[in-house]
Amino acid sequence: MVRRVIVLLLLGIVLGLQPYEADFLMFDQDGDQMLKYDELRAQFPTQNPYNTADFVAQFFLDYDSNGDKIIEFKEYSAKREQQKLELEQQQKSISSMYHDDL
Repeated sequence: MVRRVIVLLLLGIVLGLQPYEADFLMFDQDGDQMLKYDELRAQFPTQNPYNTADFVAQFFLDYDSNGDKIIEFKEYSAKREQQKLELEQQQKSISSMYHDDL
């Protein structure tokens, strides 16, 4: 798994993959540009404490914007971009709190 991640990240740099495409491909085991519930669930080892139906179900609730039980790359990248913007906003808010105190 680690080797696959490294290879995908390097390919992303060399091939100029879109943002988030390398990590999406890490989960997309059959390469069809779609994440299915069973495909994602199978990637978590059974001894992993996060390997629960609830975790994968919540992931699908968060990322499957059209509710078709398949996460396409455009849905995945849109959600990741939204998360990135939310994090940046939180960081700015925290930063401004500390700068206001100075």
